[in-house]
Amino acid sequence: MKKALMVIIAALALPTQSLAADSQLYRPKVQNNGLDEIKGTDVQRGMFGAGYASTLTTSNDIQPGLLISGRYFAGEKWYLLGEVQLGSYSTTAIIQDGVEVRGDSEDALRFGAGAGLSLLQGNASTSGITAVPWVLAAELAVGEQYSGDTSGRYTSLGMSLQFHGERVWTALGTRQFLITDERLERLNSDGGIQWDISLGLWF
Repeated sequence: MKKALMVIIAALALPTQSLAADSQLYRPKVQNNGLDEIKGTDVQRGMFGAGYASTLTTSNDIQPGLLISGRYFAGEKWYLLGEVQLGSYSTTAIIQDGVEVRGDSEDALRFGAGAGLSLLQGNASTSGITAVPWVLAAELAVGEQYSGDTSGRYTSLGMSLQFHGERVWTALGTRQFLITDERLERLNSDGGIQWDISLGLWF
């Protein structure tokens, strides 16, 4: 009877010893993947820059200008646009009936706001090692232009080819514009085309 009791006790003790051995062999450890060490991620909310613009207005010569622009990303493929341009408007005077209707040193100040929509995007590379992202976008802007002693609403529609670097971006743009200024309409100088190149930073 005593031997039988000892056998039963030994049989009951075996699972306990087995679990104790397993718990000693398998001790899982939580691995650290480093994510908790990341304090923050840089987010690009937009870009601003300055550039050179060349404007050709009907019945006028090509005129240079300074273009300052800013873009704020409002969606996955579109952004808000704001710009200011200051430059020469005319270097040749026009006199009608003894009255100077356009001076020979008129400047133009233009500001506008609008939006851009990304149409195409990809990566450009010449070496096959380093790639630069690019975006082709359509842009629409509406604003006001002041030239001489008159002003009028400015409306433009164009394309912008942007190259996005790590910290710096470059853009090549072209547009067609229309100005609702009665004085310029009488001179047949209320529309034209523009080319520009800009360089800027992310923010």
